[in-house]
Amino acid sequence: MSWKLASTTTLSILAAMLTASASFPAQGAESEGEDACIDVPEPVITLSYGSRYTDESEDRSDYDAEANRAVNEALGPIDDFVSDLARTANRSIRGGAGALRAANCVVEAIHVWAEADALSDLQTMNAQISSPSRLGGMALAYLQAAPLATALTDEERETITAWMRERSLASARYFDEDAPPGASRNNLRAWAGLSAAAVGLASGSEELLDWAATTVELVACEADADGALPLEMGRGPLGLHYQVHAVAPLVVTSALLQPEGYDLFEACDGAVHRIVAFVPAAFADPDLATDKAGEPQTYFEGKDELQSYELAWAEAYLSLFDDPVIAAFVEDFRPLSHSKLGGRQSLIW
Repeated sequence: MSWKLASTTTLSILAAMLTASASFPAQGAESEGEDACIDVPEPVITLSYGSRYTDESEDRSDYDAEANRAVNEALGPIDDFVSDLARTANRSIRGGAGALRAANCVVEAIHVWAEADALSDLQTMNAQISSPSRLGGMALAYLQAAPLATALTDEERETITAWMRERSLASARYFDEDAPPGASRNNLRAWAGLSAAAVGLASGSEELLDWAATTVELVACEADADGALPLEMGRGPLGLHYQVHAVAPLVVTSALLQPEGYDLFEACDGAVHRIVAFVPAAFADPDLATDKAGEPQTYFEGKDELQSYELAWAEAYLSLFDDPVIAAFVEDFRPLSHSKLGGRQSLIW
């Protein structure tokens, strides 16, 4: 059976198999995979940090070096863990020697964090709005590995999914009730939506799937006729950077939920399609984003360079739609991989 999540393979089938036993040889037969396990970091329970940007930066485009360093130090262990989970989950779905070992390593590692109730004490606004993308990365790794893994009992699997569900529901409540006006509708909300979609699939929570779908519509439907997102374009010289950052959760959430009956790509006259199309258009014509943001963009001023991981969403999009423009735009950036999207995208889609 192929584990690629192509348009003909429904995520509901994958999610339903999370508690099924996999037909793989016993661990003892996989000596070649003994090095696949993860060095699980101490679970991060409490997060407390401020903004990366200077107090004077009204459009939040001017970094404060010391504050930025503090945020990176706080999130570093979590981001490293998510990267390790994605890399090991990808080993599991590649198959072959070590696949079972890798799958078990992923679920056992996540279980450690679930038992500790990691990410449950988010003390600042910035911790609240930046943690969902990390939880989403863990959930996407879990979705890959869990159907193959044999290491956990049903009770231990429930510990994981219950933890993810509670953390994601808490995030949804925060974005609905307490998040600042911008964050409640911009790329940060979109990443929380992706997390809700992945956790919803892993835990069977229709509430989270509905919230994820509502989030895509809330964020995507603000796109203008060209596909530009006003809240991202409002970030001054970082406008296009944050537009690109928003595309990933909007596309991948829409792709994950399509087999579940949510036709999010068609919402608001195809807003997600327009948002996707804006990316190659803006790089072909820098004035497009510059005019909308009101100033030159860092990508075109030698201060920023488009990275492969920023385009990782294209594999999900191209698995559903024949788009020669997007295919040509991302070709030189392949292979496309992003830990918060589950790692190597060609393995998943």
